[in-house]
Amino acid sequence: MNEKFITEVLQMAIGYWDLDQAQCKQFDYGLRMLLQNYEMKERCTDIMDNEKSYLQYLQLFIIRKKTEGKSERTLGQYQLHLNKLLQYLNKSLDKITEDDLFIYLARYQKTRNVSNSYLDNMRLVFSSFFTWLNNKGYITKNPTMGLEPIKSEKKIKKPFSDEELEKLRRACIQQRDIALIEFLYSTGVRASELITLNKNDVDFCDKNAIVYGKGSKEREVYLTATASLYLKEYLESRNDKNDALFVSVRKPYNRLTIAGLERIIKNLGKSAGVDNCHPHRFRRTMATNVLRKGAPLEEVKELLGHAKLDTTMIYCTVNRENIKHTHRKLMSA
Repeated sequence: MNEKFITEVLQMAIGYWDLDQAQCKQFDYGLRMLLQNYEMKERCTDIMDNEKSYLQYLQLFIIRKKTEGKSERTLGQYQLHLNKLLQYLNKSLDKITEDDLFIYLARYQKTRNVSNSYLDNMRLVFSSFFTWLNNKGYITKNPTMGLEPIKSEKKIKKPFSDEELEKLRRACIQQRDIALIEFLYSTGVRASELITLNKNDVDFCDKNAIVYGKGSKEREVYLTATASLYLKEYLESRNDKNDALFVSVRKPYNRLTIAGLERIIKNLGKSAGVDNCHPHRFRRTMATNVLRKGAPLEEVKELLGHAKLDTTMIYCTVNRENIKHTHRKLMSA
């Protein structure tokens, strides 16, 4: 009961004061300390009564995920997929079955023509929500327990080649754009990390920057001499007062958004004749290249800010010629 009370009070606090993740965690901790010596009981023992809709439970779930450090983009995906599911089924949460979810996913794929990978991500969202409901005692049975992972074809996502990188550099007309692609390639930052960076996050003396990744984890990323030079020239050329590291080229010089960043990279790709251009591909390219040149996998993991080595391996494509060369070198008499 204390857990439910804390979650609902936290929901009200966020609504009143628009708390950020750090403040949410502090508020949550303070409430738990305060209520340690109290035992609370709810007047109505029927949790799933008619006065409460799924929206309240969905909101409680989103708040819990926010305090766990999930990004706004991830929270948006939770909200989107769960809202669509629950509106479509139009049933009490405790009446939803495994068959309901299976049929919904099958119909969704047929009507939307989404990939198996996308569909499995939806399944994971549903699993997270119903597992949380079950663990909290809001429902007696978890309907996602029998939903098996949806298999999908694992395609190797290629990094940029050296030639493609050079084509992109030559396609840059704006000082901002060459600074942008060199920064992306040098640091391997996520798009969501880059758009939150400010000018004072960069140390040009040590050629590094501090970024805040998933789960609000802080890490240090590094600039090559080239990236540092172009970035410094770009910042010196600006006459706006925006603290953001990268801004639009026209007034009012707003901070770049993820959509804006993706559009810049896509247009550079079109100009350069390079297919499949998006910010994340620079991250994969950096990881792959440092791995090819001998960096230990554990260090690449830290550079990317990954929690698990398995995730790092997905990002890194090792050239077959390198494998062939290594085999001959190590297996020769």
